[in-house]
Amino acid sequence: MVSTHSAVWNNPRLAGRIPELDGIRGLAILLVLVWHYVAGPAEGMAPDSWQSYALATLRLTWSGVDLFFVLSGFLIGGILYDVKDSSNYYRTFYSRRIYRIFPLYFISIALFITGLYFAGPDSPGPLRAIFNREVPVWTYPLFLQNFSMTSQQTWGSIWMVVTWSLAVEEQFYFLLPLAVRNLSYKGIIWMAATSIACAPLFRLILRMSVSVAASGDPDLGLYTLLPSRADALGFGVLIALACRRKSAWEWLTSHRRHLYLAFLFFGCGFALLHKYQWGIKVFGFTWIAAFYAVLLLLTLVDPGRLITRWFRGKILVTFGTVAYAVYILHHGLNALLHFAILGKRPGNNDWPSLSVTVLSFTIVMLLSALSWRLIEKPLIGHAHAVYRY
Repeated sequence: MVSTHSAVWNNPRLAGRIPELDGIRGLAILLVLVWHYVAGPAEGMAPDSWQSYALATLRLTWSGVDLFFVLSGFLIGGILYDVKDSSNYYRTFYSRRIYRIFPLYFISIALFITGLYFAGPDSPGPLRAIFNREVPVWTYPLFLQNFSMTSQQTWGSIWMVVTWSLAVEEQFYFLLPLAVRNLSYKGIIWMAATSIACAPLFRLILRMSVSVAASGDPDLGLYTLLPSRADALGFGVLIALACRRKSAWEWLTSHRRHLYLAFLFFGCGFALLHKYQWGIKVFGFTWIAAFYAVLLLLTLVDPGRLITRWFRGKILVTFGTVAYAVYILHHGLNALLHFAILGKRPGNNDWPSLSVTVLSFTIVMLLSALSWRLIEKPLIGHAHAVYRY
């Protein structure tokens, strides 16, 4: 039975678009870019090299995807809760998601399949790393690649590797509407809290039970499966519901000092996590998600002058606007350009490699801007005009 909630309090802070959220999305994609363009390629450097020391502080920039998950839980959870009694709840939600996600994603799959045609078994190693069938092609359109990555203990092709997070998101989009539609406010709170509590336990059990393949990575499931990332998504859902309950919102706004202390506490732990690689994959993901959740709460509850200036700044808002295309394109295109120009895998250990990385970044930003103007924005506008709650 669908519960009614006609007496829901309308939080004025949530009325209309919140510009700071574009800035948070921009921060998330910048962290991902720094990881794939700068910190990730430097991981293989000698531990005593000056580059390794200089990049030590960037070793957790891969966690930009965790910030995406927290933000997604907040946005999707809030949208669904606001319209949970709508007569066309499922049709409108899924239609809008299809218009938002599918076009660019399936263009990327088409480019990947084209690349497979040219990258045969006799192709150079860097090209085969970009385009290969280590993860079955059929899993990508079904958003099941994260299961295949886990079972085969491989990330698969560089061109499609980042799409594991899209698989997690799509699986989340499939399950959350069912839960929000059929659970009460307290039921959704319990579901989100249980997800947060069980995610590290799931990762621990998975870590202890998976055997190591000859050349595989047994920890992929800790990173790529929905239950493993349910803590970040759950934090976002909790924040969405807290912002829609007057008593919870009033408590948050009257205890801003507690939020800043929590941000400092989780931030200090976040800064130390890169030293504990085993623990980070089991319990550290939850800590990182909590840190980003507090950041999101501060942005919503107390957007002071510094937060407003930072997250409403033109740079972060611009990156946030085109974040989806940047995420889809950046990693594969960077690897392809390095192969086409230098004949090797991405790296920044010399001026030619660094120049190609800068060129890749420039091209990705230009293509993403075009994608937003010509594909994404028109389709989003059409979907919102045609499909209404």
